[in-house]
Amino acid sequence: MTENRQTETENYTFRMLYLMAILFVVDGHIPLTGELLNFGGLFRYYSFHMLMFAFGSGYFFHSDCSFGSALLKDCRRLLLPLYLYNIAYGLIAAFLRKGLGTEIGSSLSMYTLLIAPILDGQHFAYNLGAWFIGALFLVRTVYRALYNLCSRYMTAPDAGAAVLSFVLGSLAVYSARTFEVLPVMLPLLRAGILLPGYALGFLYRTRLERIDRMPTLPYLTILVLLRVLFTTIVPENAYLLSDLSYIPCGPAGIYLGGLLAIAFYLRIARILSVHIAGCRPLLYVSRHTFEIMMHHGLGLFVLNVGFLLLNWLHLGARDFSVLQLRTVVNYVYAPDGAPQWAALYLIFSIVFSCLIAWLTERAAGQIRQMIRK
Repeated sequence: MTENRQTETENYTFRMLYLMAILFVVDGHIPLTGELLNFGGLFRYYSFHMLMFAFGSGYFFHSDCSFGSALLKDCRRLLLPLYLYNIAYGLIAAFLRKGLGTEIGSSLSMYTLLIAPILDGQHFAYNLGAWFIGALFLVRTVYRALYNLCSRYMTAPDAGAAVLSFVLGSLAVYSARTFEVLPVMLPLLRAGILLPGYALGFLYRTRLERIDRMPTLPYLTILVLLRVLFTTIVPENAYLLSDLSYIPCGPAGIYLGGLLAIAFYLRIARILSVHIAGCRPLLYVSRHTFEIMMHHGLGLFVLNVGFLLLNWLHLGARDFSVLQLRTVVNYVYAPDGAPQWAALYLIFSIVFSCLIAWLTERAAGQIRQMIRK
């Protein structure tokens, strides 16, 4: 049996969970191998990884915070950087279209600058994970409204909000599978599907964590066997939450598959938490999943530019495809199709994103000092 490792200021189990989740997200956008870490298809990323992020966020839900103050805080921490980065990526996409002749990303307009960050989020392409930020904002807002509503009429508002969240999530899955997803409905359906994951995270903290004490070996064995059974019954269990263009399974498949995967990786995170607690680089990655979600797509492109330069200088990368660089946002170069090069893209895009995070933090610190003076 293992215990959750945490201090007064940091929960290292969830730091490890966030680290694994962001690795799954970035690796899922590298098409070379079709997911390096999915256990041979047993834990396909797209069957659970965004629900895992929602679960982690929900675990830290503060029920004592008022609706208004929480909304303002989320606007400052989520929407403000989302819109600032949206402007930056709009300029980057426009520059690359003129400078390199790329055909990636939408043009700058009032729609792409003001409305698309919420309705779409993938319109400038290079910040291809940005859609999740707007969805998470809606999830946090809706869940707080549900929790406050349940607090008025129930003695267990966390359980009541969880039930309502699963009802709304199931309706969102049904609607996305049954009806045409109009652009105005896309952010609402994304948030609806993620909502049960967020609710489960808070419910885990309030009620389930204290009984999560089964010894690790039988616990993981049972989960693996259940996941094998699940993937046998529901072989098509991965889905595209970003645009809802592919949802092959219903609510039971989505939430049962997500629950099994989250339970599995949560225990793995608990086991590994002792290691991340003393590793500053891994902690930095885990603390900056927002920036990695936002910037890893650009990191893939920057690494490709390096290979492009080698190609132009006749120093290597002879089979590099300039056409794919200009037309495919997550193009991955590999000599002779060698799949192991996916690891290079995975590491580089995360390091690149962390570098942007460090630079922006330094710049923000300098600005704050100038304001105080």
